[in-house]
Amino acid sequence: MTMIKKIEDSLQNFEDSFISRRFLPVASLLLIICFLMSAFIIAPTEIVEGDVQRIFYFHLPAALASYLCFAITCLFSIFFLWRKKQIYTHWAKASALVGVIFTIACLWSGMAWGKPIWGVWWTWDARLTSTLILLFLYTGYLLIHSLDPFSEGRIARLASVVGIISFLDIPLINMSVRWWRTLHPQPIVLAPLNENRLPSDMFAVLLISIFAIILFAIWLISINARIFKNEFLINMLSKKISAGSD
Repeated sequence: MTMIKKIEDSLQNFEDSFISRRFLPVASLLLIICFLMSAFIIAPTEIVEGDVQRIFYFHLPAALASYLCFAITCLFSIFFLWRKKQIYTHWAKASALVGVIFTIACLWSGMAWGKPIWGVWWTWDARLTSTLILLFLYTGYLLIHSLDPFSEGRIARLASVVGIISFLDIPLINMSVRWWRTLHPQPIVLAPLNENRLPSDMFAVLLISIFAIILFAIWLISINARIFKNEFLINMLSKKISAGSD
């Protein structure tokens, strides 16, 4: 229980920490500059796809950032059902909101790549469809929370259950290219040694982009968590003032 209490205290005070106010914004900005320079200037041009392949350096990190956000939502939803502490819903909602944004970015960048490569903006491919379902699931999670924005009743618990169950779609997305016939390219980053893998110079650029996008996502989560926390505190204060005036 001592460890859990330390986690709760850290979440409560994170927005005032050096990491939140100084490190995350500065590091995110510097890494994003490095990522853009690497992706558009340093990275070699792919022989078959040409410059369109550079979308990959944003597409995959956006997908990984969304997975991380929804993993945080799932974890803190579990903690909220267990501990009944509002701080967990603040971070769970903040993570889901950022995750939805990056899922939209992932789908949009995939469509931008698919048009010149496949000849169509959209196809009901297994991975595309399961990713779209993920977007709908966590949009629904946020809509349920909006019915009880201060997480004071059963709706917050229902939203937490939805946040946990919705995460099960991510393993399905990950394995969809293995389980079904699909237009989506097979994994090349962590592919087995007997399959095509990403060249080392492209892999280095990809690592920079992953670190940049994920750090940026964490910074956005901390900002939104602060907003949700402040809204909750203002609501509690207004209730105390109303009760006192009565």
